[in-house]
Amino acid sequence: MTENAWHLPSHGPGRLYQQAKDQTIRFDDRDALHANIAQQLKTFLQLETSVRLLLDGERVNAAVAVISVPFEGESDKLYNNLATLIYEQMWGYYISADPKGTHHGLTNLVFEGNITNLIRREGEKFLDLLGYRNDLAGRVMRDYHMACDMPPFNRDVYMKDVVKHSLDIELGVRLFNHGEGINRTNLFLPISGGETAIDRIYYNIEHIIHQNMVAYDELHDRYLPVSEELILRELEGTIDRSRRKGNTRKKLINGLKFHTVLLEDPAMINHIDVADLLYDKINRIDLLEETAQRSRDMFASALIRSTEITAAAINIDDLQLEDRVYLDRPESKAKAPARARAKPKAEEAEEETSVPLTVHKDGLTEL
Repeated sequence: MTENAWHLPSHGPGRLYQQAKDQTIRFDDRDALHANIAQQLKTFLQLETSVRLLLDGERVNAAVAVISVPFEGESDKLYNNLATLIYEQMWGYYISADPKGTHHGLTNLVFEGNITNLIRREGEKFLDLLGYRNDLAGRVMRDYHMACDMPPFNRDVYMKDVVKHSLDIELGVRLFNHGEGINRTNLFLPISGGETAIDRIYYNIEHIIHQNMVAYDELHDRYLPVSEELILRELEGTIDRSRRKGNTRKKLINGLKFHTVLLEDPAMINHIDVADLLYDKINRIDLLEETAQRSRDMFASALIRSTEITAAAINIDDLQLEDRVYLDRPESKAKAPARARAKPKAEEAEEETSVPLTVHKDGLTEL
């Protein structure tokens, strides 16, 4: 055997191009990957139960307004459905992409639990697709339920036929992303149902238009001629104001959800409408701000009064309530000595001259 025989390989180089024997399965835990994607979606995607008022009639200018409603929906269901679409899309990247390509590397990072911008970019892409892909929107809204059931609203409405011909009202969910490093996207996905809540909104719109017409009628000597054109103009103005005035939005969703603890009989809810007498407390954020400000002022006044009573060193346990409230500040016992009154300059001069003179034996005098 020659010396070179010791350095020969034991097999040919063709075996290096064959499939390796250490075959492994990676990222097989589907539930954990799905939960990770859904958790990352919650960091930048916001869901909000809303109502959409779409004005698209032939005799009016097109307008749309999306207003939040105090209903509760299954938000986790939407996050999970959207996470399923993103997972399937990323799994396609992992299977079909080049192992040395960018999509394959980013997908590996996401599946390994790292936080990257790939989830944000995929979420933005799907929000854009849901606007015109009804099949994908149906997948996202699968098995979603919103608690919007209300008691039947038995009230007379006279303008509903005219208003409903040009205005379409739908309950649904508004999806929008927020935060840093994203492109802002806003989307509304409607749901089926909620007829009683929609009827209530139609009544609120008619109530607003009726109040405006009464105000116009009272300002003139003649009666205001009511026509379909006038109703549509008022309807258009109401939808336009609702996008920039909070008080108009409160009136539009007035009565959708309110407390009935003040009613003696819950069955009387169909006959006594509490929301017509007082706007919903859930929508009166300004009242909460005013209450908080008054509480801060009262707390500051209480601290000042407590400091005064403590500095006075008076025992208030034996005092009545009136005496405690109207407690006067005591005068200080240690009075400062009165300062001597300033004397005029003329008097000071007289006192200086009244000093007796001393005469010595030598005949000299001194003061």
